[in-house]
Amino acid sequence: MIAVCRQRGVTLLELMVTLVVIALLASIAVPTYDNFVQRSRRSEAREALADFAARQEQFYLDNKTYATSVGDLGRDTTTANGYYAVTIPSASVTAYTLRATAKGTQTKDTSCTTLTLTSLNAKTPTDCW
Repeated sequence: MIAVCRQRGVTLLELMVTLVVIALLASIAVPTYDNFVQRSRRSEAREALADFAARQEQFYLDNKTYATSVGDLGRDTTTANGYYAVTIPSASVTAYTLRATAKGTQTKDTSCTTLTLTSLNAKTPTDCW
């Protein structure tokens, strides 16, 4: 006697349930991943601000005043990967403030679109450092 095997396929209902589960997992994972990527890009701004601060101190040693424009420091205003633009909103003989402002897709990082560093090493917003 020959045994008969019945082939069984995937029903449309099973396929739809699988797709719903995948969509639910993706809706949780994608925003979490985006948040992680934005936080990791902040390190680019922190690195640039630290570099600009070192350049400001060298400029001060050479000129007895802080630089008022980024061009005086010999560096481009845009960070390495282009996620932030660095400016010097204020500078004087005794103090300076550096600002990194998010550009492009990094502007979605709404809590940390602008990071600042002063000559007194004051960093704002503190949660972003």
